[in-house]
Amino acid sequence: MSITQGTPVEELKGIGPGFGAALRDRGIASAGDLLLHFPESYLDLTRVQPQVLPGEDGLYACTISSARVSRNFRKRSSLLRAEARIGGRPVTLVFFNQPYLLDTLRARAQVHVHGRVEAHEGRWQMVNPLLVAEESLGGILPRYRPIGALKAGTLRKVVAGALAGWRDESEVLPEAILRRHGFPGCAQALRALHQPAPPDLERIEALKERFIYGELLFFQLELQFIRASFRSRRRSHHYRFSDAMRRAIDRRLTFRLSAEQEEAFSAVVNDLRSPRTMQRLLQGEVGSGKTVVAFLALLLARENGFQGAFLAPTEILAQQHYENARSFFASDGVALLTGGSPPAERRRILSGLARGDIALVFGTHALIGENVIFKNLAMVVIDEQHRFGVAQRAALFFKSRAADLLVTTATPIPRTMLLALYSDLDVSTLKKPLAGRQPVATRVIAASERERFYRRLQLELERGRKGYVILPLVEPAEQAPDLHSLREEAAECRRRFPGVAQAALSGRSAPAQKQRALKQFAAGNVRLLLATTVVEVGIDVPDATFMVIENADRYGLAQLHQLRGRVGRGTERSHCFLIESPRPTENGRRRLQAIAALHDGFAIAEMDLELRGGGVIAGLEQAGEIDFRLADPKRHVRLLQEAQVDARRLLEHEDLQNDAVREFLAGLEAKVKGLSFS
Repeated sequence: MSITQGTPVEELKGIGPGFGAALRDRGIASAGDLLLHFPESYLDLTRVQPQVLPGEDGLYACTISSARVSRNFRKRSSLLRAEARIGGRPVTLVFFNQPYLLDTLRARAQVHVHGRVEAHEGRWQMVNPLLVAEESLGGILPRYRPIGALKAGTLRKVVAGALAGWRDESEVLPEAILRRHGFPGCAQALRALHQPAPPDLERIEALKERFIYGELLFFQLELQFIRASFRSRRRSHHYRFSDAMRRAIDRRLTFRLSAEQEEAFSAVVNDLRSPRTMQRLLQGEVGSGKTVVAFLALLLARENGFQGAFLAPTEILAQQHYENARSFFASDGVALLTGGSPPAERRRILSGLARGDIALVFGTHALIGENVIFKNLAMVVIDEQHRFGVAQRAALFFKSRAADLLVTTATPIPRTMLLALYSDLDVSTLKKPLAGRQPVATRVIAASERERFYRRLQLELERGRKGYVILPLVEPAEQAPDLHSLREEAAECRRRFPGVAQAALSGRSAPAQKQRALKQFAAGNVRLLLATTVVEVGIDVPDATFMVIENADRYGLAQLHQLRGRVGRGTERSHCFLIESPRPTENGRRRLQAIAALHDGFAIAEMDLELRGGGVIAGLEQAGEIDFRLADPKRHVRLLQEAQVDARRLLEHEDLQNDAVREFLAGLEAKVKGLSFS
């Protein structure tokens, strides 16, 4: 079978309808998409170590003397122990939750394993080493992250089969780009990444850059094309500013705006007075009150007889903004539209928007749908801008003849990022937390102190405290035994804290389940909320006073700061506990030391850009709204800036474009022309 970039994943050997559906849920629909799921590491199996090398990863030949499995049915776990010898020295092989290896270990007198030998209670042991197939010896073995139920070993076989049948020499990057950067062709680079020869290991990162750059190049082409459309539209909604409007604002505000809020709102008012539509980014430190500024912009639109739309990245956040808006605007003309809206409610809202009866609508991606038509949309607010692609931002913008656009983020953006990503936007910044917000005491907990910490936490829960425990994974992952999962820890916390009401929440939870858990947590009916990073932004529960982050060294600084910002929102002193992994990297330790010492989000953002390392959290099991499959603008600033320059040259010089670029730009142009303005 000939396999190309567009071959559906279901047609690949080893992928049936079930695995195909799981892949498509994660944005992997074709063979080309699958081959962009690069190995997370490579094992050099070309040399067997003759003797034990403590503390170092290596390939060893082991003589097995005995093997047995013990099971814990209550925890649904197993432990396989095999007694072996390496170079004459006794070593215990320990495998967690891999009982299926027992028959292999008993059937073979000698096996090859790859892993790390470490001292444990006076003996040498290897924890979860990889049992190496004989046919893999002498080569380089790629190791993949599982995708849902699709295990790493199965993925390796599927990818090998796809490459064996690969018959696609097409190229998305123009020839001038390939020459300028010295990139190899697409097919050549894919083979070297998935089936490297020993010399290829030295250039793996350079090979990955070829695809990361390509993703950033097309992002910049899209961004700059849409910018041109934004700039070409002059104001069609003319605002009036009067004493009556000022009184309307005063009625809504039961508190005094901070100096930074007043400055940001004045900038919005000046934008609305100018002849061109507003394009403004409002970046605010955690707890600085940027949502109030956004609500005031929507209020100006409503008081002028226009409609406003507020786009949030998740249903949880959209629901919360909607509830706050109902209180702030005190009006029936406020609606919530998400993918989980009941059909009858959805029809009512769509009709109200088309007639103009609904002045303000809050929602998720559902607002972008073609059947969502506004009578007089003038103000668009997009919350957590980094969660949305530029095309999504444009789709809502173009539902108006020329809407004013306010995009917000609670993740402070370093200046280099602003120049590369948001140079089309004016920027307002809120750096100071609102009055009354206390700094959150932050403490790093060593892995060896973890159980003692949870015993102390039990006392706090018994005193009536409530808070969060954040886990990096939804399900346990064999290739990451040090990472804690939501499923395992939810069961463990029920055992640890039997009298404490608890709930678990992830991106996979049904919308109704999410809302129920958050409402119960806010009301105090649930006092311990275990979750993934789905609670990273926008969750506001003032009496939550502690945040526990497991495997905290595996997160970036900005994400740790966002998670910490979920507590310290009330009057009581709050704490954030960062629990290390058993074997944290040096970079991971530095991040934890930095976040414990710093509370200024902008200083943290700059340091995050400097320290950004290869973490394992993003994209691992936890699905989310991520613009890029491979690229991380914070880690790949140099490539982003080069893509920005190259995209400008390609748009200015059509002779440098290839068929892939021309087809991409034609699709964008058709998308813009096809958008119906209400």
